Amino acid sequence: MSNNIIKKHIDQLNFDLKRGFVQFVTLHLIYQTPRYTHEIKDEILNITNGTFDIDRNNLYKKLRQLEKDGFLKSYLKPSSHGADRKYYAITPFGRKLHKGMYQVLIPVMASLHKRLKRK
Repeated sequence: MSNNIIKKHIDQLNFDLKRGFVQFVTLHLIYQTPRYTHEIKDEILNITNGTFDIDRNNLYKKLRQLEKDGFLKSYLKPSSHGADRKYYAITPFGRKLHKGMYQVLIPVMASLHKRLKRK
């Protein structure tokens, strides 16, 4: 039973981390350059060493919501491998959100890393 309780809490931690992490990293990646969904998914896998394998449908939902809220805009770009690809670019409003998230997350993560490293 205790292993099930531990698993439950680790699963919840993963869920909570993934939800916030995906939004921030997605904005950060698109802040650097416009991207399409497959690139974002691959880069998140790469950044997390495979820990966060984001379901493509959930990523599409997140991108659509960010676009609906005015943080991103999308456009189609021809692909040499078939159908046009939908790229997402950050808007000026999205840059403000990114800056705010960055100002909150980076100091907290740096402090946490420093404190955990000491022990």
